[in-house]
Amino acid sequence: MTERDRSDYDSTFCVSLVDQHERAASMVTHPYRLLRYVAAAMVMHAGVASDLAFGQSVVAADDNVATIKLTDRVPYGREPVDYFGTETNDAVSKLQQLLALGKTRLNADDRFGYLLSVLERLDVPLESQLLVYSKTARAPDLVSPQTPRAIFFNDEVSVAWIPESRELEITAVDPVKGVNFYTLSQPLAPSVGDSKAGVQKTDLEEAATSQKFLRRDRCLACHAGRSTLEVPGLLLRAFQTDRTGKPIVGFSRVTHDMRYEKRWGGWYVTGSPVGLIHRGNLVSKDDNARHKNEPGFATSLKELNKSFDVDGYPFPQSDLVPHLVMAHQVHGTNLLIRAGLEARLNRRSDVESDLIRYLVFADEPPLELSRSAGESVLANSPFVALFVKRGPRDEKGNSLRDFSLVGRLFKHRLSYLINSRLFDELPTQCRNRLLERLWVGLSTESGDEDFDHLGKLERKSIIKIVCATVPQLPQCWTVGEAAPQ
Repeated sequence: MTERDRSDYDSTFCVSLVDQHERAASMVTHPYRLLRYVAAAMVMHAGVASDLAFGQSVVAADDNVATIKLTDRVPYGREPVDYFGTETNDAVSKLQQLLALGKTRLNADDRFGYLLSVLERLDVPLESQLLVYSKTARAPDLVSPQTPRAIFFNDEVSVAWIPESRELEITAVDPVKGVNFYTLSQPLAPSVGDSKAGVQKTDLEEAATSQKFLRRDRCLACHAGRSTLEVPGLLLRAFQTDRTGKPIVGFSRVTHDMRYEKRWGGWYVTGSPVGLIHRGNLVSKDDNARHKNEPGFATSLKELNKSFDVDGYPFPQSDLVPHLVMAHQVHGTNLLIRAGLEARLNRRSDVESDLIRYLVFADEPPLELSRSAGESVLANSPFVALFVKRGPRDEKGNSLRDFSLVGRLFKHRLSYLINSRLFDELPTQCRNRLLERLWVGLSTESGDEDFDHLGKLERKSIIKIVCATVPQLPQCWTVGEAAPQ
């Protein structure tokens, strides 16, 4: 088992420092659980302390880059990153500014609180909904196979909602800092005497005007460790569970490199064709045991009504296609954040090499679907059209967001993340190095194994798309000559 695939059960129970103190009294009879919470606090404290110590002990001149390992921490609390500073540049902070100025408002719903309004304001599609029932995040007591956590996402934002939860959980990508973490308190349920619809609607709408997104640095206890490349990043995990949602065994980091038969433990997955084996939809020890003898028996889940009350959720699916996209996007985002932080803090590891290999899907396992099966999945996924139309296109209408699902996820194997704000706002030298390396690999017979899987026609198509959609390309892309590496 590789380091990436190592089962990491205890890490799924990291909680905030505040939660530890609030819950400590109730944990007296559960010393092992309390020990895990204290360990999480120590990890967070140690991380911040090491940032400060590293920042004081390593002062490199601008022209003297410090060589580090990809597993080393980077001092993201220092300038110019200043992760803990109050100024942020992400979609949530921009929305908060509009709310403060009275230029927009959050409308409350008596079923989902602020969820639908937040999704609309942040341009996050309902159709991206993914449902996870493993107890591997905050508020584990509320999550189970009967009450899964719903996660909605776009390129920069994710929003998590749980039935009966008092808050929404939001992540937002800041091109300099990395991922920022927020919560938004949900409106309180009306009292019994105020159950009339008119009273409820008025109370909820009045409450919405006073709500604020609260930044939660304490999330770094889990979101700035090994699985996120030691930077403020995103987590995507796959843990098979018992019938309550308690993790049994699984993986702390899911990427597009992971074989499909290892993915999605603890998640509902709808729309999978027969024959695509994965670990989604296994909701008990009995299911897990059966899966060993009959792999894929639960793969093809057409609807969720038999598993739980899907009417209590804003969307009735947990579709395969957004699962596939998220498996690519999360680790790609973390690699970009790591590359940007290293460049800004004058350090260098192997992250840029790893990032190049990831951006061109060099280690993507084959997606063994027939053409008819792939076309059926795409035709029946409401997420597909919304995702595809978000991307820029070349003069022939081609985009890095075009799907294939025959042999691979995307038609053109260069990540759409190079069209992202996170990529655009990388430090100039870092961005140019990446683009120059891509040019050499795509345009020449350089023998670079990272590009061996790409055929000539696919390379030509990718080059045309990049030239048409990526701004401020290095000179090699315009004159056809790569800069020295």
